[in-house]
Amino acid sequence: MDALIHFANLLLLGSYLVRDMLWLRLLSILAGACFIIYFYFAPVPVWAPICWNLLFMTLNAYRIQRLLAERRPVRLTDEEQRLYGLTFRSLTPREFLRLARLAEWHDATAAQCLVEEGQRLTTLVVIFSGSATVKVAGEAVARLADGRLCGEMSFLTGEKTSASVWTDCATRYVEWRADELRRFLDENAELRSALQLVIGGELAQKLRRSARAS
Repeated sequence: MDALIHFANLLLLGSYLVRDMLWLRLLSILAGACFIIYFYFAPVPVWAPICWNLLFMTLNAYRIQRLLAERRPVRLTDEEQRLYGLTFRSLTPREFLRLARLAEWHDATAAQCLVEEGQRLTTLVVIFSGSATVKVAGEAVARLADGRLCGEMSFLTGEKTSASVWTDCATRYVEWRADELRRFLDENAELRSALQLVIGGELAQKLRRSARAS
């Protein structure tokens, strides 16, 4: 029995040395099982460490289940895969999948307004296929093709939109309800940072195109 408790401590030590969180938790569970056996078969069972180790093993088992779920292969539909390649490559596939689950897909006809000028932004839009024109006071200032974001500046700042966006032809687009997306990102800080990088990259591209045009 003395060898068992030494073995349990070696397992616990090994859990501190591994880098993979899954192995850390597996070794912790094995160590806990050894501790339970040791204390149960003592001359008088010691219930306090037995109960505490059962609790630790349960928590580790729950976290292992979550880790395995997170490591399952990500499966995207053909449209989601194309959208990921067009706009969200800086996110991991799993981060993108979580974002995609909040999205709504729509088809617009020509000359349909996707974003109204001077209004509070209600949706963040990405052009999936087709094209759209950005207008300020009725004047066309830019054209948006596949993969381009609409309303991203207002989404970041919370200010009213500075331009409108109108489709040029039959266009398929993806939208997120702005309030729902903000709440979701407030609860997922890492994903919020990743999406901010996507939006920052989009704004930088638009500034470069604007500078070349002028």
